Amino acid sequence: MSQTLRDSTMPGCTTWNSNRYQPLWQGCLVMACCMSGMQWASAADWNQWRGAQGNGHDSSAPAMVDVLPAEWMKPLWISEEIPAGRAGGWGSPVVAEGKVYLFVHSRELKGDKELPAAKYPWLPPDKRGHLSDEQYKEYEKNRRDEDFMRGTFYNFQETIFCFDLTNGKTLWKNQRPSRYTRFVQSGTPAVVDGKLYILMPGRIARCLKADSGAEVWEKKLPGDFHDEFIMSSFAVADGAAIILAGHLYGLDANSGEVLWQGDPKTTSGTHSSPVVWNSNRGPLVVANVGGGSTVCLEPKTGRELWRVDSEANLSTPVVVGEQLITLGDSRKKGLRCYNISPEKAEHQWTYTGVADKGSSPVVVGQHVYAQGEQRLACVSLESGQAAWSILLDIGRPQYTSLASADGKVFYTCEGILSFAASSEDFRPLMEGKINAAGLLATKDHFRRLLDLDKVEREADGQQKALKLYQQQVGSHGPLECASPALSGGKLIVRLKNGLACYDFTVTKP
Repeated sequence: MSQTLRDSTMPGCTTWNSNRYQPLWQGCLVMACCMSGMQWASAADWNQWRGAQGNGHDSSAPAMVDVLPAEWMKPLWISEEIPAGRAGGWGSPVVAEGKVYLFVHSRELKGDKELPAAKYPWLPPDKRGHLSDEQYKEYEKNRRDEDFMRGTFYNFQETIFCFDLTNGKTLWKNQRPSRYTRFVQSGTPAVVDGKLYILMPGRIARCLKADSGAEVWEKKLPGDFHDEFIMSSFAVADGAAIILAGHLYGLDANSGEVLWQGDPKTTSGTHSSPVVWNSNRGPLVVANVGGGSTVCLEPKTGRELWRVDSEANLSTPVVVGEQLITLGDSRKKGLRCYNISPEKAEHQWTYTGVADKGSSPVVVGQHVYAQGEQRLACVSLESGQAAWSILLDIGRPQYTSLASADGKVFYTCEGILSFAASSEDFRPLMEGKINAAGLLATKDHFRRLLDLDKVEREADGQQKALKLYQQQVGSHGPLECASPALSGGKLIVRLKNGLACYDFTVTKP
């Protein structure tokens, strides 16, 4: 495939304008946890947000198709309707032993209430110039207090869903009233040894039976709570469940009792999730914590073994063998690689071509694939040099993490993009949009289906065509800031109104 549009600021970086090939991509994470590969997880499981090994890669996937069908791909199933975004959060699905799990934090305006207008709306950075630091601090305090008051006009609910992987049927729901948080809580469950671990609003940790949803234990974590939202998910190893909830906590996986707490000043954080590293000394925990550090801890004791200034922040670290990959939220912080042992971590390289607030990279073979801002890069795991780098023609992508299987990398951002995990060049395989019925097809196919060429020739045709496309296709598709799950060649995607499962396995003749 020819690549003709180059970024003069970076040698070898091309612009991927999907209008030349199939659909235009626009979109935006998230936040997740990891568990030990020593815990039970069948070959096809994706029992946490970043997969069975916590690195976004499914090494056991069967052969998967390289191209979309000529017309469209029908979903294997679509779940019951599920609220998302500010009315339901951005949690991602996981898969364990033939079941799909999802956490939802939803709200609904009380029937007898009329929401008052906000006196202190959120101000983007370019609207704060007239305020001094002290004035903006006071403004933010007033905004939080007002948001808390406005929260009393809603009923909140927290729900854990369990679906059948084969048909999407709802098997059970664990549902109960919840509470206001300043931003919708959006954690992802971790399913280990038949138990589901999740952090609820209000710093409440819960453990349920994965087969029935029955409660095993519930624990209110120590510390104050006002309106904080926490996106971190559990990592489970060596009988301990570790979570970043204001700061690091280690709980007994069987009882929920607090085994240890990290120092609030040196292990702070609410969004990044800890991961389990199966080192030569047994399972250890690696976590990005506040202040731009990455630490390695013993799961049961919380004893810190080493700490590095990784400059990582909200993204989840990736550990493959004896290499640690982190991604910062600025180009200067960049993508970093460390050689690690239980005793120390040694910096190997920094690649400054990508940065993202929360997106996590994936490692396939000897290369790291990372998305940050509008850039997508393939970087050598050995040297940190870019094998290729391209610009995606998208809006403001962030927080949605890459996933890989069968030599392919998947990126779900208002559609589904699949490209070859190849260091030779950027080779897109599939790029499709999803319409209101859940059908997955190219943008060109939907244009033909809607006869948009004809519509565009009418008076005000461009506006009519755009409106029609948005109604039927553009306003649907994957939920921004959520990430997919891969299981046995199936891709489970959270849409704006539910879950959809697409079967990408190659059909045998």
